[in-house]
This record gives sequence, C-alpha cells and structure tokens, in this order.
Amino acid sequence: MNDTLQIYSSLNILCIDDDLDSLDICNIMFSMLFNHVYIAQDGEEGLEIFQKESIDIILTDYSMPKMTGLEMSEKIREIDATIPIILLTALENLEILRHAIDLGVTSFIKKPISSRSVFSTLEFVAKSVLADRLLLKTQKERLSYSNYQETLTYQKENLIIRDDLQNKKAFLNFSCEVFYKPKDILSGDGYSIREISKEQYFIFLVDGMGKGISAAATAMLCSAFVNYQIDQTIKNQNFLLHNIVERLLEFIAPNLLEDEVVSATFLHFNAKKDSLEYVMFSMPAFLCITHCDDTAVKMKSNNPPLSAYTQNINITTIDTKEISKILVFTDGLNENSVEDPKEFYGKYLLEDFTTAATLEIFEEKRAKKVVVQEDDITYIFIKAQEKSK
Repeated sequence: MNDTLQIYSSLNILCIDDDLDSLDICNIMFSMLFNHVYIAQDGEEGLEIFQKESIDIILTDYSMPKMTGLEMSEKIREIDATIPIILLTALENLEILRHAIDLGVTSFIKKPISSRSVFSTLEFVAKSVLADRLLLKTQKERLSYSNYQETLTYQKENLIIRDDLQNKKAFLNFSCEVFYKPKDILSGDGYSIREISKEQYFIFLVDGMGKGISAAATAMLCSAFVNYQIDQTIKNQNFLLHNIVERLLEFIAPNLLEDEVVSATFLHFNAKKDSLEYVMFSMPAFLCITHCDDTAVKMKSNNPPLSAYTQNINITTIDTKEISKILVFTDGLNENSVEDPKEFYGKYLLEDFTTAATLEIFEEKRAKKVVVQEDDITYIFIKAQEKSK
C-alpha cells in the first residue's frame, strides 16, 4: 500500500463529469491518494481549471453539457500535447474512438466503471508521468552540469589569456586593441600580448582546429605553455623567437590527436631594430599598411599547420619603420556569412581594414555585414602612433 501511495502522492488529478455523485466518489477515493484532486462539472469548467492549475492527469467523461470531454481534450491538446487524458465512455461509437485516438487520448475506461479498472489505469498512467518527470529531471541536471563545466572552462580560458597592455592599449610606437568573441562558451581561440622588455613586445595568437572541448583544450594548452615560456625568458633575459616556437612544438606535439593540427601566429616587435619577426603556422595572412601606401599587403603564413610531425621553423623579418597599421586574426574573422549566402566576410575584409582608422570603426563595418557568427572571432588591430614633433 505504501508503494502505491508513493506513486500518486506528488501528482494532481483533474476529474470532469456532469454526474455529481460520480464526482463525489472520485473526490473521496482520490483525495487519499493524490496530492490534490480538482473537480469540474463540464468541459468548459475543466478547461478553465486546467489553464489555471498544475494538472498531471485528466480523467474525463465523454458526454457532458456545454463542452464534451473530447471537445475539451482537443483544446487541451493545443496547450499541452503530452498530458495523460483518460476518457470514460461506453466504447460503442467508433467515430468517437477514432477522434479520441487522433487527439492522443492516453487510455479509455469502459462504462459502467469499476474501481478495479479505474485504479489499474491510473496506476499505469501515474507511473508513466513519474517516469517522464524523472527523465526530464535527469536531462535538466545533465544540461545544468554541462553548462557549469563550460562556464568554468570559459573562466579558465580568460585566466590563461595574458595581456600586459592592460588599460594603456599601447606598446612601443604602436596602439593595440583586441577583439575577442567566442562563438560559444568554449573557444578554440586564444591569445597573449606580452612585454619582453621596454623595447620588445611579443604577440601570440592560436586557433585550435576543430570544435568544442578538444579545440578549446588545445588552445588553452598552447597559450598556457607559451606564457610560461615567456615568463621564463623575461626572468632570464634570454628571449629568442625561435626558441619559444621550438619549445611549444616539443611540448604540444605529444598532446595532439593523430590527425589534429593547430594554427598559430607568433609576432616579435623589436623597437631597437625597428623590426617585426613573425612565425605563422597556417594562419590567415595578416594585413599590413605602410605610411606611403594605403594598399594593404598580405603577409602570408610561412609555415604549414603545426602538427605532431612539424620539424622546420621558418621566420620572416620585416621593417616596421614605415608601417602604419597591422591586422592579425584567426580564420573566424574571414569565414562568417554575410547577406549573400554565397559569400563570406573575407570578401570585404581588405576594404574595411584599409578605411578604418580604429578597431571601433572596423568593428562597426564588420558587424553591419556579418549576418551570423559561425566561428570564434579574434583579431588584433595595431596602429602606429603619431610621432611627437
């Protein structure tokens, strides 16, 4: 008996019948079992109670004034497609039965009714309701836990990102602003901006190829390791770009999946030499504009994707004396869709960067064209500061 009571004790039932004696019997019998028993004398009243109260099971007669049990059930199904509806009927009219089945009536109890048939049907329906509740609760708990874990991962990603510029947004002879917008909580992008010395700055941008946790984990591993190496070189005053890249290769190669690759950009600004050294592993070409020419030059990747098999490292050096603007970015900036479904934002990137004086202006131009963000977006807008006269 205790097991039976536990089945019903958390559920509310709505009973609809124009026979007051039948309603009284239902109220007496079900009050000992259910959490709450609601009663109505016709379909209109039953529908009104359903709309106001939290109902788990509906037990209704078919033939009633004002609104039949099926007419009421049809309106209820427009609101809730899954709530169990038990129909009391003589089971003689095939058309009524067909209509009831089409409406998704859960069970039928033949008139004249017996307590045995009522409780047998109710037990089956109640167990079904509780099973659905348990499944829904489990799904919600899993989703909540998953969201919690993703939030922690996002917090970890932001903790790993290092930006030594803080609020000054400038280094050496350049202003520098970052736009970082993951598509989801988990991001496959990461970056770091580090001050090596008063005359040297280092920028690292990484894009873990793939989706979800795998890409985010790879990006975090790379960013964390590079930051650790930079901390060591600052401490020991022995920065060499080649060494930073080489050590990352040694560290990350054993941690990559068999077919996994990583895209990354390493930039080393040296004010004393007026130079920019860069190493790029299959990143989109960064854009560079000089003072004497407003045409953006594409500085292409000088290395294939970083993988477990990477061995050689190519370094390119360019003169920074005449540079007016630089835009370095992950492929998410290029690959987001615009209004024309056949095109991507990469078609407009050169023009927008060339005509934008600041990151804010560039972002306004980009945001107007991009319809849907389909990938993580990270870009760094670097601009030469005007020299004081």
